[in-house]
Amino acid sequence: MPLAFRPDETSLLVPPLLSDLGIAPGTLDLAIDARDEMLGFLGDVFDGDRDRALFGYFRSGASIADSLGQALRWRFGDRLGETVKLLDFASGYGRVTRFLVREVPPERVWVADVYADGVRFQEERFGVHGIVSTIRPEDFVCTERFDAILVTSLFTHLPDERFVAWLRVLLGLLAPGGMLAFSAHSPQVLPPGTAMPESGIFFAETSESDSLAKSDYGSTWVTEAFVRSALDRAAGPGSSLHRLERGLCNFQDLYLALPEPGVDFSALDFHSEPHLVIEQARLADGGRRLEVQGWAAMRSGAAREVEVMLDGERLAAAPVADPRPDVAAYLAAYGGDDRYLHSGWHASCPLPAGASRTAAVLRLRVVDGRGKVQPLWAGSIEALLLAGSRMEAEKFRNELWQAQTLLAEERTRSTPELVALRNRLQAMEASRFWKLRNAWFRVKRGLGLTREA
Repeated sequence: MPLAFRPDETSLLVPPLLSDLGIAPGTLDLAIDARDEMLGFLGDVFDGDRDRALFGYFRSGASIADSLGQALRWRFGDRLGETVKLLDFASGYGRVTRFLVREVPPERVWVADVYADGVRFQEERFGVHGIVSTIRPEDFVCTERFDAILVTSLFTHLPDERFVAWLRVLLGLLAPGGMLAFSAHSPQVLPPGTAMPESGIFFAETSESDSLAKSDYGSTWVTEAFVRSALDRAAGPGSSLHRLERGLCNFQDLYLALPEPGVDFSALDFHSEPHLVIEQARLADGGRRLEVQGWAAMRSGAAREVEVMLDGERLAAAPVADPRPDVAAYLAAYGGDDRYLHSGWHASCPLPAGASRTAAVLRLRVVDGRGKVQPLWAGSIEALLLAGSRMEAEKFRNELWQAQTLLAEERTRSTPELVALRNRLQAMEASRFWKLRNAWFRVKRGLGLTREA
């Protein structure tokens, strides 16, 4: 069986990630099948940086498993590790499954996917039961019944009728007292300029998969009202539904559906993945000190502090407490509130003598309100400087665009106002934006990331 990553391979970023997650070496099967499209997709996201793609692959799998695990523990308590039967539906090649079997014994875990090779890979590597799924829900056959069915990133790809049909099939596989948990894209993450239809569902024939027809597996965004309506169409009235906003990887909504009325969800103390933004990163004191700042927020729960780690040593712990009314205003458009008024953080970190800017492993971790460490960024010092320069350049590019737009609107105003605005625009072009842009390209050259001969 060809592997894209072998458990005995060396990776700079995977061992520290597992340490952050509290996973002892050798206790998690790290094999990744060569046909796993998700690793290839992440490789593109990280511009071909294999180490960062691997970090993103395992980190996202662990994060999704953590979110699903919180819902499972709320519903089943101590039963989770003892009697619960679980189906990981549309499981792909096991990015999440490998973490789920740490909470539910593999002999009580089933996986299902249209990729027969993916099902076989998980059976052989993780010891779970496998079911080869189908494109059409009416063709799917399964005689088992499950206490919990988990569906990650399937309903994010389905057209209207197939969305409802798969809900109907999966709800029919639940044992009494069972729970279906599935993810969906909300209108908040629609591409810019795209309007949500009155029907509450928008489907586009585009996806990251190169092997499935886009008409069967595209990209889907839905409103909560649509999901509630779809649940009624699938199971009839009387089911309970709970939405956890951005509950998976701070991007997809997580829905909990139970085919019984009046379920009380108030005891579900859910903590989502933090959103970590790096706005500035620079070296000071002749390169002896790293200055980094940004903001952090959680849709559910609270972000307490940001830790900066270098080669396993903590350089700084920055409280998430700085005033950021701009972040609160930005998130207000996406359902945020005044909890984010103090979401800023900044860290000043003396660097150890001789620390390599390219080989030392730098990590940024958010400690949430539970005291749980959530590793969200990893790379080299130079990679962080590049990320900071890119963010600053993007910020001032937006400011420049806004100033140019305003200049066009101001042409009918008085001459002094027009002159002042032009002077502001020229100053921006001559100083901050272009200096940052040039600094960004200098960093890229130093890392060998440009195409210059």
